[in-house]
Amino acid sequence: MNRPREHKIDERGNALFRAAFADWGVNPSEKDYGWDYIVEVFRNEQSTGMLFAAQLKSSERTRYSRKQDFITQPLKKAAADYLARQLKQPTFLFHADVKTKRLFWSTIQLDSAVLGTLEKGTTRGLTVRISTANVLPDEFERFLRDLREAQMIVLSRSLRGVEHDHFVAAIRRQGPQLMADVAENLHETAFRVEMQTAHEVFRAGKLREAIERLKAILLNPAASIAIRFNVTRYCGQLEWIEVNRSQQPQMAGAERLLATAQELCRITKRGPASLKLFSIMDRLAAELGILVHRYIGVLMIWRSHAKQGSDPLWLTILTFRAAKELTNANRKYRQVHRLMALAAQSPYRWITPRAIVRTAVEFAKLAGVLSASDFVGLAKPYRDTAFDLFQFAASVAVETHNEEEVRDATMQALMIEDVANGPVMQWVRSTIGLLPVNSEVRETSDRQIERFLQRLQGKRFDNDIQTTSRQVHQNILSGLGYDPAAEPWAGLIDLAIQDEDPTRVLKDCNHTFIFAGPSDPLLKRLALERAGPKVLCCTLHGYMTGGPDFDGIKAQFVARYCASCPDRSPRADDWAHTDEWQEAENLRWSSLGG
Repeated sequence: MNRPREHKIDERGNALFRAAFADWGVNPSEKDYGWDYIVEVFRNEQSTGMLFAAQLKSSERTRYSRKQDFITQPLKKAAADYLARQLKQPTFLFHADVKTKRLFWSTIQLDSAVLGTLEKGTTRGLTVRISTANVLPDEFERFLRDLREAQMIVLSRSLRGVEHDHFVAAIRRQGPQLMADVAENLHETAFRVEMQTAHEVFRAGKLREAIERLKAILLNPAASIAIRFNVTRYCGQLEWIEVNRSQQPQMAGAERLLATAQELCRITKRGPASLKLFSIMDRLAAELGILVHRYIGVLMIWRSHAKQGSDPLWLTILTFRAAKELTNANRKYRQVHRLMALAAQSPYRWITPRAIVRTAVEFAKLAGVLSASDFVGLAKPYRDTAFDLFQFAASVAVETHNEEEVRDATMQALMIEDVANGPVMQWVRSTIGLLPVNSEVRETSDRQIERFLQRLQGKRFDNDIQTTSRQVHQNILSGLGYDPAAEPWAGLIDLAIQDEDPTRVLKDCNHTFIFAGPSDPLLKRLALERAGPKVLCCTLHGYMTGGPDFDGIKAQFVARYCASCPDRSPRADDWAHTDEWQEAENLRWSSLGG
């Protein structure tokens, strides 16, 4: 019995497909699920955890356009819809021309023509145009780019499915109810005095002493749950300040906030209900903060490598890692939505504004970093949620006449405003306008608004927070799961910062040049290439000295060659090393190893 011709063609097409992805894990479908393969991406023989689905069509009579710039592949509507819109992971349509032994691909989830036809829903089938520029293995880097874009579009679609609740309207359906016993406990005289003393010590600049005084209160067995709650919360805030003032990674501050929130949950495990509600909300905000911090770290290194474009596979891995972290944040996003909906109807919502604001701030951070990375569509649901939460918190604070919490919610909301008279600013002004005219809080808020408007015009103030190089390195490592405070990472960060600017090494002579020595590729992937080996050379005489740090190299180089050299030619006093200069010199002296 002869084998059907179609089987032979399919077998040849499968061979082309497997050859194109020979270094990756190619897993065929044993049943007709609408796709033929699940491909697992490997790097250096290690799985990256990335997967994509593949539908393969094979032919020995591939239909090319007149100009040979695309081929056509017919699909049934149901099959096209499944591949383009229903699958929750990156998906590709492949076409194998077995006659010419070429494998083409379509990123069908990004094909606007296919998506438009499916949206109309007026046909039983359609034809996919596949560019002949999309050919494997010749255009593997182009395929990796499409794989990254497919991952982002899948993630974007998952975010669009998130329900968006308008909390501000919900809370107006029920007035606040204070718990008299808790309110009384919150003002227990003796402990209140001790807390106030600790606060005054902190204001005097004695942060560690203030923390120790608060911890002493917690050791008193007479302290009520309410007192333990308030002291723990305030002590956690001071410890967070202490971490931020130290050289510890920013992730340590986020972890400190989470530890405090977890302790609050332990204290209020059996009530009272109002404090328990706050503790749960505070814990969710802290958990979200950890996830957002990780995502920001991954996105920082992703942006760096996207700009360089030197390692497409590593960039693809980072894209999937960023998508994973954002998916985790999205799960927390849904949890927060559910809890806020309950809080909006709770008689204890009077206690929630600060926890709500903390949650809103994390969403605002996430929206900001997504917008800065040109993922505006992904940023919008987070920004909208942040705005709703800021309004929610402010409305509760207005109802309970808590001016400090009104200011907290409105001033933090300026994080998501980028124009002088946008909708957020209009809301901020109108809400602050509800405070008494002679209110000190109102006057302070007006000054903060004025400063914000000046910042929009480019002005900077002495107390503005500036992200340091150390924090950038620490955030990147934290985002990728490394502890930046542990060795060797702490030492590598120190070295990368120390050798960030080689001006001091090159200033003494126009004939000097530097280039990177052989190093572990991981350093570059983690943006720590400045911590790798360097080589200092003389372009006039061909001298070279290598080593781990610029200062050590310079000392050896000068002692060996420069001290007695009659050809030393200092650079201009205002000369400074730049990346542009380095790139030009790398090309000029490539024969030396740069």
